[in-house]
Amino acid sequence: MAEKILFTDLDGTLLNDEKQISGKNRKAIEQAVAMGHRVVLSSGRATQSVYKQVRKLGLDRPGCYAIAFNGAAVLRCDTGEALYEKGLDFEVAEYLFREAKKAGIHCQTYQAGYTLAERHSEILEFYDRSTQGKSKIVPDIRKALTTHPPKVLLAELTHSGKLEAFKEAHEAALAGKAEATFSCREYLEYLLPGVNKGYALGWLCDYLNVPRADSVAAGDEVNDLSMIRAAGVGAAMVNGVEALRAEADYITQADNNHDGLAEIIYRFILEES
Repeated sequence: MAEKILFTDLDGTLLNDEKQISGKNRKAIEQAVAMGHRVVLSSGRATQSVYKQVRKLGLDRPGCYAIAFNGAAVLRCDTGEALYEKGLDFEVAEYLFREAKKAGIHCQTYQAGYTLAERHSEILEFYDRSTQGKSKIVPDIRKALTTHPPKVLLAELTHSGKLEAFKEAHEAALAGKAEATFSCREYLEYLLPGVNKGYALGWLCDYLNVPRADSVAAGDEVNDLSMIRAAGVGAAMVNGVEALRAEADYITQADNNHDGLAEIIYRFILEES
């Protein structure tokens, strides 16, 4: 059997709504790895949050890799070393923080294992809880940043339309400097142009010398589109957004609360009927 590589999103795909990995999903991943296939966790989450899931699955060993920040970083799971990191210009981050403040939208970025924000908010508390992350309040984001940030995230939990309006209003000003994607209805994320999960999938397949035709990608949100387009097989969770399901090669019968990822693994990685 040819070596295959699975790229799986976390929230809404590998994880159930309680942010847990089911026994059946865990068993399917273990079987795939035992048979010589590769499993890559691919998430919009920060490096440290992704790495916690890596350890839970026992993938923190040689030959295992992970994608963080929606493709802005690719990691070796045995050492935590970044094989590459792509960051926004400081001026772009400063612009987004300034304009988000004017629009009354929470804004945050990342550095040295921390989520950085200029003010405390309930949204920041919610984000820390849901990702098991750590945050730090800084008075001036430009002065606080010493490395180019992998992404800037704007968050709005009430679905008021503010994020959609912000994205449209600033598209022209950010052209060629940053690209926006929704990782869920509540999170609007800005990354370096051309950097996304699909880019990371292609880069890692080339790095590992695995044909892209032998890759399988699984996801549920708009930020997974580039990944399922780039993979040999792009699979959407049945609980995924319509835009993703419309372009998927396969849509699961089971959702993320009922082992939908295991369904994908058994069908396309382990090739069981």
